Amino acid sequence: MSTPGATTSQSPLSVRAVERAAALLEGPSSTRRLFLYRIAVVGSALALNPWRYVLRPTPAYASVCGSANTCGAGWSVFCCTINNGANICPGYSYVAGWWKVDNSAFCLGSPRYYIDCNRKPGRSCSCRCNNTGCDRRRVCCNVFRYGQCNTHIRGVTEVVCRLITCTPPWKWDPACGRTVRVSESTRSHSSRCLPGPNPSRIEIKYQDMGLRGSILGAPETRERDGVRNGRKRRYANGMILWHRTTGAHEVHRSVARRYRKKKADKGTLGYPKTDHRPVGDGRGAFVRFEGGSIYRHPDTGTKAVFTRSDRRYRRLGGPRGKLGYPLSNTRKPAGGGRVTNFQNGAIYVSKDTNPVEVVGATLDVFRDHGGPARSTLGFPLRPRRILDDGGSLQRFERGIIAGATLRRVFIVRQQIEARHRSEGGVAGVWGYPNAHTKVVAGTSGLQSRFQTRTAFWSSTTGARWLNGPIRRRYGKEGGPAGFLGFPTSDVVTMPDGHHRATFERGVITYDPTTGKVETIPDA
Repeated sequence: MSTPGATTSQSPLSVRAVERAAALLEGPSSTRRLFLYRIAVVGSALALNPWRYVLRPTPAYASVCGSANTCGAGWSVFCCTINNGANICPGYSYVAGWWKVDNSAFCLGSPRYYIDCNRKPGRSCSCRCNNTGCDRRRVCCNVFRYGQCNTHIRGVTEVVCRLITCTPPWKWDPACGRTVRVSESTRSHSSRCLPGPNPSRIEIKYQDMGLRGSILGAPETRERDGVRNGRKRRYANGMILWHRTTGAHEVHRSVARRYRKKKADKGTLGYPKTDHRPVGDGRGAFVRFEGGSIYRHPDTGTKAVFTRSDRRYRRLGGPRGKLGYPLSNTRKPAGGGRVTNFQNGAIYVSKDTNPVEVVGATLDVFRDHGGPARSTLGFPLRPRRILDDGGSLQRFERGIIAGATLRRVFIVRQQIEARHRSEGGVAGVWGYPNAHTKVVAGTSGLQSRFQTRTAFWSSTTGARWLNGPIRRRYGKEGGPAGFLGFPTSDVVTMPDGHHRATFERGVITYDPTTGKVETIPDA
């Protein structure tokens, strides 16, 4: 507090600030909106230029625009002041050069960069003073060029306006070089359309994108809290989100719409970790998130791929790898787990299995038989192997899909596959499957046909194999559904050279010398 009898000039700075604020805020026509607006203006003025605001009879709104804000001061206007709030060069101008101020409150202590937009050669504009707002600086008057940007454009033309970034110009626009110029006299220069001192990270991001001239368009909401102490703001065409672990990043258009459908920061994807990035094929783009990625392509749409599947997808080359672009979002298939469909395959993952891709004819068969649930195979355990002889094999939780060629592959269920593997698998005497494992009609047993053997399984007999004349006779007798039932032995060679197989209710023998085949039912 001030002491009794003290003059205003002797009062502390904070007291004089409060007195000036009170004078600004009073008035018979005050409304709630006007009151809040005036508070914001006073706060900005104090933060930006407290000594000028308190000690000189300068309106608060003028202090927001900083020093030398009149036409007579000789400086160029800010682009957003004359360009409908867009922090970009007007169409008849180009980025010509830049300078900076270090340790700027407008960039949270980082350098602030002032970039000149000069008139394009061959275009016209007239020198004038801006006559709206507090940024009444010159438009298209000052013939000057620092010249670090677009050096292929020769000559010096008028500076139409200035734009602002907290991003180094050579990162903001590759057409700019790194030669540094500094002008401390512009430290307080600003405009009402630019963020004030001590801006949020989202405000800085939006400014450096071009404000209303960016792909995001105009703001639709105020900046507000996100989950886990993050921040976010909606715009006409997208969002900017910030979290201390990811930084501030934007999503726009179809990616933003997909992100919101996935519950934005509250959903599986979490906060964005990058801005939009090109895939590299000239057409697609993607955004990385804490919990996956969103990919966009004009032919396949905009799809979200979640964390574990996305990591596998990226290891396979992403959109430019063997799978191509995603055709679906990562979703839950019947049987639990998740599946993501791509142009050239699918990735399956469950709580018990790692993400694995399934491609080609293997995927066709897997889908045709019901995928992880109805195919009885469960989820894939390993990627498909292409073998030296041109065949393929892929292992699943409860069996395999294999074939002697890449185009003809078949399911072998685990009850028979375990025996097949013990006999050497596809490289063993059985060879490749040439039919899907099927349930034997009228029973709960299974049958699988291979290149040199036919295997049968039941819960009481296990997996047994037959071949040659005994296999053919067994088929004529009705197979497992006939009176013999399931085999209880493989085909074995007896000491006398005869071949023999036993069944639940009989025996079949074969004499290779005479060619005689005999069925002997149980008595």
